[in-house]
Formats: sequence, C-alpha cells, structure tokens
Amino acid sequence: MLVCPDCRTALHALDRPCPSCSWQPIFSNGVANYLSRKDRQSAETAEYIETYETLAERNLTEPVLSNRYVEHLSSRFSRKLGDLSGKDVCDVGAGRGFLIKHALQGSPRSVTAIDISATSLEIVSKTYGITALLANAENLPFERQFDVITATDIVEHVLNVSNFLVTANWALRDGGLLAVRVPYLESMLSYSNFYGLPMHYTHLRTFDRTTLVHLVERFGFRVAGVHYDGFNSSRIRQLWRRLPMFSGIIQACLRTWYADEDDVSAINPFLGRLLMEPIEIGIVARKISHVDVTNAYESLGRFYRQRQERRANA
Repeated sequence: MLVCPDCRTALHALDRPCPSCSWQPIFSNGVANYLSRKDRQSAETAEYIETYETLAERNLTEPVLSNRYVEHLSSRFSRKLGDLSGKDVCDVGAGRGFLIKHALQGSPRSVTAIDISATSLEIVSKTYGITALLANAENLPFERQFDVITATDIVEHVLNVSNFLVTANWALRDGGLLAVRVPYLESMLSYSNFYGLPMHYTHLRTFDRTTLVHLVERFGFRVAGVHYDGFNSSRIRQLWRRLPMFSGIIQACLRTWYADEDDVSAINPFLGRLLMEPIEIGIVARKISHVDVTNAYESLGRFYRQRQERRANA
C-alpha cells in the first residue's frame, strides 16, 4: 500500500493527493517526488540532495566505482535474494540500476526504484520501464507493499539509519526480505572535510559483522545470512602481508587470473576472503515482526511540539 509521506494515510493512486492532509506528489520526467513537506522545505535536505545529484551526474562520465566492479557485486548480490518470481521488489538507492537489471531477470511481479537523485531515477525509469520514486530512505512511503527490499551501498549515507529501518520494516510484508550491503571496516579518514573532502554528506558510518547484525535485528528482522564481497589485490590479508614471499605470490596469481583489477571481485568469495580483506559486507534478513511505534516517546514528542509552538508564538 502506498502511503502519504506526511501522515502515512493510504493513497488511492501514485498521482493522487493525500485525502487526509492534502499532501501532493510532484512529477518530473516520469519520476514522482514523494518527499514530505518537511523535506521539501528543509535546507539540510536540499544540501543533502544536491550532494547526491552531483555524484549521480559525475557517475555518468566518471564513475566513482567502475561499471565492471559494480556489475560483479550486483550479480552476486542478486543471487542472495533467492527466487524473485512473482514478487514485488523495491531497490532503495537505485543508483545506476545495476541491481535492478539483475532483479528483473528473476521475473518479479514489480520493481520499484527509490533514490534521492532525480538524475539517477530518470535514467533507471527510462531504461527499465519501472516505477521510480524520489523519496527519502528515512521515510519510505509504503505499508506492507513489498516482498523484498534491497539497499546496497546506501545505509552508510543515511542520516538517521533508525528511520530507514523502521520504514523498511513497515514497507515489507510479513516474512519479507531486507537485503543490505555496506562498507566493511572502512577507514573514515577520507570522509573528513578537514582531510579535503569538498562535500559534507558522504559515508557517515562503517560496519563489521557484529554491528550490522545487531543493528538490523533490533528492528523486527532476523538475519538469515551474512556474506562478504568486494575484493582488490591491494588489500591482501594482514597474515600474508607479514610474509612478503606469500604476499607476492598471491598478487602474482591474481594478476594472472584477472587481467583487469576490477575483475578481482569476481573471485569465489571464500577464496577471496582467504586471500584479501573484503571491502563490503552484506546481510539478508527476514521480517519476523511488524515494528509498532504507537505511543513511543509520546510525552517527549508532546513536550517538543509545545516548545516549538511557544517559540513560534513568542
């Protein structure tokens, strides 16, 4: 069920206003803007969107990650989703659409693309002929709509990851799958503005197995599988780096097996993790309960609203 991003009332159609609060979608080049009024008016959200519009436009000509590398990751990740035949799938953070391409090969009933970048969504919508919504991952406008939600290389960007996981839970049908891939033990130094990064919003967190599983399972999910991916010959495991001869042999073998560095990630994941430190970690989790936030922080919320009203009337 599609819901209003302002009040979460059920909407009768993609292009209809909310019958309860009169919020309205905005359409541009085949993409529906489903941001809440608050997000549309927020300077912070506008800056956030501008950052990812800039990155999306750059990725058209100078991808941050090569198409070959992302293709290998998307192909392998799609196989973790199981049989998609007849299922409703949502890809949050659709980007260049690599995962959507593989998902469509599984004959799902529907695929919906969500992103904060209109540029990305326009391309994905025209390329694959699917529903594309410009929406905040922290406020997915659905209620028990999908059987599978994917979020690859997006959770590290989300400002309030708790909001994403709550609304992802709401957007999934009972027993549905949430599949997430994030950076694994990434150095955050390069994301500091003091280190030279020109934009404010990029990677905000990194993960290991324990923190990722712990995080997701607090939101009505049970993790069914954990996998590692994203391998590069420059990331030989510490064990082998302590033995220069073995490290050299491993790198020589990788150069022999893979003419292009971007193809190293096609390696068998078991062998890849034996030889190299993974760049990514992914989980597939099943929804086991529907998150109920009724009355949660009710008194604090009431106090906050009263405080805001007093300030407005002062």
